[in-house]
Amino acid sequence: MSLFYLYIIVEKELYKKMKTYSIRIFPTKEQIEQLQELSSIRNDIWNNLVDIQQIEYKNNKKILSRFDLMSILPKQKKIHINWLKLNSKACQTICCELFQSYQSFFGLIKKDKTARPPNKKEITNNFHTISFNQSGWSFKRNLLFINKIPFLYKTHLENITNMNIKEIRIKHINKKWLVDLVVDDSIEYKSNLNIETKTLAIDLGLKKLGTGIDNYGNTIILKNRTRKINKYFSKQINNIKSKLSKKKKYSKKYNKLNIVKRKLYSKKNSQIKQTLHIQSKKLVNMNYNTIVVGDLSVKKLMTKDCNKHKGIRKSFSESNIDMFLTFLAYKCQKNYCNLTKINEQWTTQTNCLTGKLFENHIDLSQRSVNIINDIVIDRDLNSAINIMKRFNNNHLASLNKPLEISQRVLLDIISREITII
Repeated sequence: MSLFYLYIIVEKELYKKMKTYSIRIFPTKEQIEQLQELSSIRNDIWNNLVDIQQIEYKNNKKILSRFDLMSILPKQKKIHINWLKLNSKACQTICCELFQSYQSFFGLIKKDKTARPPNKKEITNNFHTISFNQSGWSFKRNLLFINKIPFLYKTHLENITNMNIKEIRIKHINKKWLVDLVVDDSIEYKSNLNIETKTLAIDLGLKKLGTGIDNYGNTIILKNRTRKINKYFSKQINNIKSKLSKKKKYSKKYNKLNIVKRKLYSKKNSQIKQTLHIQSKKLVNMNYNTIVVGDLSVKKLMTKDCNKHKGIRKSFSESNIDMFLTFLAYKCQKNYCNLTKINEQWTTQTNCLTGKLFENHIDLSQRSVNIINDIVIDRDLNSAINIMKRFNNNHLASLNKPLEISQRVLLDIISREITII
């Protein structure tokens, strides 16, 4: 079997990417009241536009486009005079957000019949994110003016006024007022970037986040580190919840415990995101030209009759598979790596050597499978090999050296050192 390598030469080019930076603002009490008023106006506009869309769909079986919604705004502002307090571009952004929500709903309901259309926002004291694009904000005299309200801000960014800022978003998280700056940033890639055409097939799972094998027989294991983080913080949060249930609602002790609970949730989410960012970055930096994963829907897996056990559903939610795939997707795009999703049905139940189904059904508790002649391999590795074979059979794989499976190759794969991420 002759081995060959192919190198792709990428010329020096500029690619435009949107990056988001967060800065902190320090509003006064009066400014906080103004922001809360703008948030309530934002929710009022959303609710009115939802009513208009529902009436339009009921009568004509279609929805209004974002431009039609924008044309309605001037008439509605004459009825609702307080809407004039919110910048016109921010109002138009609400129209775009609602239209995109309906588009997402119509696309999702074709795959998932349990999908629901956009709903009205409840009238509460909670601040809702407000977006401003093109206008309604400016940096002047070391102040950030939003909707003509001057705010003191703090940031680590240099020359913030020279950035090509396309949009800003005001958020209130953990009693902190933050502003996201969406910047149109030109990324310059290195010239003559050599990428060896290697393919990695990954089987995603619960006990291990993923088990992968490349077309040279190297094995990679992604540890499910987020599951441990979830378990640790779940114990802490459950202890706080039990104490909360014994306190009088909205008392001083109740409010203090509630703050602690919110901080624990925030720490848990930030640690999970950081862990998945590190794992996905390490995987992409291994210089694979193509990464193949199974096209699975966690929501559908959780609703299956065989997976309706409470422990299995909890394991799915603790693994954060969807978040990992999201992080992996945009990192692959940035590093010239193709992320391909293929159908992974029956990959666990199929013998990777013979290509036939196992005589006995492989349960979730069974972590290894007997291939042939007492060759026992990990069930996830067997599934990863089947995903690789399926990719080679169904895609243009002439640019890649295919992984040929035999008894000798399997024994060689088992004996090799495993890369753990």
